[in-house]
Amino acid sequence: MRNERLQNQDGLTQKFFRGAPDLAVEVLSPDDTVEGVHQKLTEYFQNGTSIAWVINPGERTVLVYRSIEPSRLLRATDQLEGEDVLPGFTFPVERLFELPDFGV
Repeated sequence: MRNERLQNQDGLTQKFFRGAPDLAVEVLSPDDTVEGVHQKLTEYFQNGTSIAWVINPGERTVLVYRSIEPSRLLRATDQLEGEDVLPGFTFPVERLFELPDFGV
């Protein structure tokens, strides 16, 4: 959430922010449906979200949305960028799908 949106929020409570985040991230699960994800994205963008990333572990891809329609498909060789929401943020897509090493 950008600071300017937090500062302009009427009735901000310590429990939650009333509205959509500037950046939404959805990680698809086997139970997700196209309709369900589309509905979430519609709600996000209707309520002020600027960018959404839909991460598909099964295909190892990320769909980047700037509106209800996807604007880019990223594959493992691409870089995820924060654009104007997280200026300077970049992250290799392939790293999203690496399993953590818990030293076991």
